[in-house]
Amino acid sequence: MDASAWSTQQLAEFVAVVSTAPTELEAARVAVERAAEALDADVAAIVCDGSLIAAVGFPEGATPVGELEAVHPGVASSRWLDVPGAGRCVATSAQLEHPPGATLVVARQHELSPEETGLMGGMARVAAITMRMLRVLDDERAVREEIERLAREQAALRHVATLVATRAAPKEVFATVTAQVGQLLGADFTELTRFLPGEAATVVAAWSAVGELVPMDAPTALGAWKLTSLIHQTQRPERMEYGEDDSPLVATAPPLRIRSSVGVPIVVEGRLWGVIAVGSAGDKPTPADTESRLADFTELVATAIANAGAQTELKASRSRIVASADETRRRIERDLHDGAQQRLVSLALRLQAAQAAVPPELDELAGILDSVAAELTQALDELREMARGIHPTILAEGGLAPALKALARRSSVPVELRILTEDRLAERVEVTAYYVLSEALTNAAKHSGASVVHVSVDAIDGAMRLSISDDGVGGADPARGSGLIGLKDRVEAAGGGLTVHSPSGSGTRLEVQLPLEREPVDGF
Repeated sequence: MDASAWSTQQLAEFVAVVSTAPTELEAARVAVERAAEALDADVAAIVCDGSLIAAVGFPEGATPVGELEAVHPGVASSRWLDVPGAGRCVATSAQLEHPPGATLVVARQHELSPEETGLMGGMARVAAITMRMLRVLDDERAVREEIERLAREQAALRHVATLVATRAAPKEVFATVTAQVGQLLGADFTELTRFLPGEAATVVAAWSAVGELVPMDAPTALGAWKLTSLIHQTQRPERMEYGEDDSPLVATAPPLRIRSSVGVPIVVEGRLWGVIAVGSAGDKPTPADTESRLADFTELVATAIANAGAQTELKASRSRIVASADETRRRIERDLHDGAQQRLVSLALRLQAAQAAVPPELDELAGILDSVAAELTQALDELREMARGIHPTILAEGGLAPALKALARRSSVPVELRILTEDRLAERVEVTAYYVLSEALTNAAKHSGASVVHVSVDAIDGAMRLSISDDGVGGADPARGSGLIGLKDRVEAAGGGLTVHSPSGSGTRLEVQLPLEREPVDGF
């Protein structure tokens, strides 16, 4: 085979091997190995700006990068190279277009022939093109991975933001945040901790990639958590690395030993509220951008906490207003009963005595007194009805069941009443249920055209459930403004919920649920 054919074959084999390399660094390594083999060189290397990219033939860690970079084509003084085990060799170099400033150098006992020098130049061009292509692919892959990472992160933030916007319970937001953060950051463990008075803290949510979490609801002294304690002191993001002897154990089954962790403070309306932290059980350090990525979630958590706090205060304010109004009603009813009503009763008795003392011959006076007595009786009845509407005495004295039965008896629309609980309930529950049914029966009489109203009351699973339905015309819509809005506000002020189902032509159904005990807001 002549020199030209040999050179072409060697270059073709070089292209075939180098082009299969998966990475830029692997392409450089394959290039120097194939160049040394094809050119029968003792050593070969690619160097660039004082750094070694790949080499073959040199002892590990003993590649003379400076001497290799000093080899320039056509400069005789720089073409000699001392090679361990081979002695003084002739070095030849070829410039690579990529990486910029890189050089392919080979050295052997005798100079390269013109054909070999040309082959080396071809190898340098092929290596440069392959390495540049792999660099572009690596860059594209990195960009694609970054875009996918950002997309996942935005999706997670959007999910949490939706929960916050819809005013989901803090407990649900906390659980979602810890899971999303742990999965996004590739952490082994995520924990959301709330600070408590007295240098203590409690875990409000946690997530683990391995093992089953053990509940950790009890408050713990801050000293038990090194990272949390440090953030409590500095009020800024912190990270920690742990050794074998001081690495914390996570409460999972089986226990998980954390080797590194990063935490970011959660600040709510200028007040340090808690910490969100991620931990890794591996030897690889937590990524440098962990703090900034956690910060996006802490802002959403802080918003959820602030929203829930405002909602709690709003509910408490509404409850105070309703309680104050009910107390005012009771006082007015009491004043009417003990004042005006008693005076009218006394006046009626005196009038009866006067009627009895009228002589038979004074028929006209007796008639006048009879008329006055009738009007007085009517006024007394109206006053009693007014007092009952302001605040029913029977509710305070007898409880919910007798009061609802009284409402049913007075209703102008027939009522089928089904009461499945006879126990006395909390005052706010009884009063709320009474006024809901009273307003519902009034609405049914005025607007529904119903022939019957079905009422069911029960107390199960820690809540009182009141169901009111009629067979009227339907079409009741709280959004258009009606007594239903006031009922909804009253029910929500008592910590409950009211739903209205009123399709046109199919009657109206109210469903009310009231907690028997006031429930604390999660996370506060």
